[in-house]
Amino acid sequence: MTWKQLVPSEEIGQRIKIVQKKMLRAGLNAALIVQRVDLFYLTGTAQNAYLYIPAEGSPLLMVKKYYPRATQESAIAQIVQLKSVKNLPNMIVDHYGELPKNLGLEMDVLPYREFHFLKSLFPQQDLKDVSPLILEARAIKSDWEIEQLKNAAIRSEKCFGPAIEHACTREQPVKIASTVQTRARILGHGAKIRMRYHRERAIPFTIKFWPSVNSETPELHNARLVEMDFKWVFNGYHLHETRLFRLGNLSPAITKAAQNLLQIHDHVIQEARPGVTAQELYMKAQTKAIALGYPNALVGLDPRNRPSPTAPIGHGIGLELREPPFITKANQTVLTPNMVLAIHPALMLGRELAISMCSVMRITTNGSEYISKVSNKVFEAL
Repeated sequence: MTWKQLVPSEEIGQRIKIVQKKMLRAGLNAALIVQRVDLFYLTGTAQNAYLYIPAEGSPLLMVKKYYPRATQESAIAQIVQLKSVKNLPNMIVDHYGELPKNLGLEMDVLPYREFHFLKSLFPQQDLKDVSPLILEARAIKSDWEIEQLKNAAIRSEKCFGPAIEHACTREQPVKIASTVQTRARILGHGAKIRMRYHRERAIPFTIKFWPSVNSETPELHNARLVEMDFKWVFNGYHLHETRLFRLGNLSPAITKAAQNLLQIHDHVIQEARPGVTAQELYMKAQTKAIALGYPNALVGLDPRNRPSPTAPIGHGIGLELREPPFITKANQTVLTPNMVLAIHPALMLGRELAISMCSVMRITTNGSEYISKVSNKVFEAL
């Protein structure tokens, strides 16, 4: 069986160079990459392998399984078969003449047991955390990566129309989500949503029906506010979009809240530009929410999609669903061109009611640009 090279050689070469420059500045002699997403980012393959990156020189990809596929998918020049992980130190010495004085590992995601096993293999090396450098590199997307995200956006848009049609018939949320997922798989949805989180858990398509809270008005009994949350993955790249759909004559308070959330969402995207910090962007959203009459309602969503005042109202997105930078009230990260963000503010309207909206955009040289293709509005039944 043959496999194709998914990521262009030029992409892989440029990514390795960027990471090596960051390693040199940080005083890191070498790094050993284990996590599947980071492996894919730096090699073009996600096989069971270890990537050794010296601060200077060519990297070495040591593949435990599956070697033939890795050689066809990856643009790394030096690829060898690894029969036992215990041979890692010897293979590094064979190719580079010696072991490094210090070695970077992805300490934010490496399991405790695996870390200590690797530590036993490299007892004389000073082990350091290389994850911040990898994530810093991944935060700035190349033109090729942005094209992958745009391809995901085109496909995501094709799923919102059918979802709205089914919602109009008041089908059960699970049935709507199942219908949408079937269509998405036909369009190339990868199904597996990746998160850099030890309790990795994300459902690709979620439909929520919020009933009108105005129970004193009988004619509003069948009114619904529908929240459609779609998480796409295409060619390994994620896209996250959430839209609200008004079904029936909702109470004025809920209708107003949906429209105001849209204003907050749009305001954040309009204010996102190079030089603005993540903290400043969060404060702009909070100021807008207060001006619209929601002084304490603005919240973010945590990795398990639960509303929280300390959760980010937006974050980077790419090979994983949630990546740095995180738009929080304390994050001083400065936005730079080609950062791609999922802007995802939410309003907490009651103990059981939190509505959200999400779009994906990128930072340009002088502002921002939508990557999402779905109409930016609160949809209504025709």
